[in-house]
Amino acid sequence: MKFPDRDTLPLPLVGGVVQAQRLVVPPEVVKGLHSYRHACRLAWRLRRDRRMSQRQLAEQAGLYTSHVSDYFSVHAHRRELPARHVAVVSAIVGNMVIGQYLAQQDRLTLLEEMQAARRAA
Repeated sequence: MKFPDRDTLPLPLVGGVVQAQRLVVPPEVVKGLHSYRHACRLAWRLRRDRRMSQRQLAEQAGLYTSHVSDYFSVHAHRRELPARHVAVVSAIVGNMVIGQYLAQQDRLTLLEEMQAARRAA
């Protein structure tokens, strides 16, 4: 008996789907985010490795350690995660929340999001 490749099967997880080790949250969750900062904070809360510190994220992503705490801060006047670092941070934390939020802000259709995800993979 041959079993299907486990990397191709989506697994349900906390209302989301794990695809290639990245959590994709439901659209209702993304629509409920009030700002880019909220998306960044949710991405950090849903990180794959709960033991990862912000210092470790900074080291792995090549970011300034002193800036990372600002990126996930509750205070609106702190600096935001630059767009050029979104992909690497998303890969390290293991979810697509920030990218999904940005796609929702651009009002991409579901089909366009799926096509972009296939091209990125």
